Amino acid sequence: PPTADPIARALFEPELIMRHRRAINLSDEQRDAISRLIKELQGQVVTLQWELQEQTEALTAELSRTRVDLDRAQDRMSRVMQTERKIKEAHLSALVRIKNTLRADQQDALRKLKEP
Repeated sequence: PPTADPIARALFEPELIMRHRRAINLSDEQRDAISRLIKELQGQVVTLQWELQEQTEALTAELSRTRVDLDRAQDRMSRVMQTERKIKEAHLSALVRIKNTLRADQQDALRKLKEP
């Protein structure tokens, strides 16, 4: 569905590219490069998600105490937010690298295919 997110409008989800690979004349080399980027992203994100889960559990444990140490809770929350940021940065990096594998005419075609 169309989104009001200007960043999402500027990039292309891998699923969209693969769904329309014939329409945009995606080459085998481009397909392979995109596949490698997705595998790399998945490896990074899995590790970060485990880290995020541990940090979230530590924050939850701290917040569950009868008396919460504010400094410790804020530190734990900061760690959660840093890991969330790393996950978002990994996604953005992958989407930019995927976009850069596409020629201008392919990007134009995908923009038209994304429009409602």
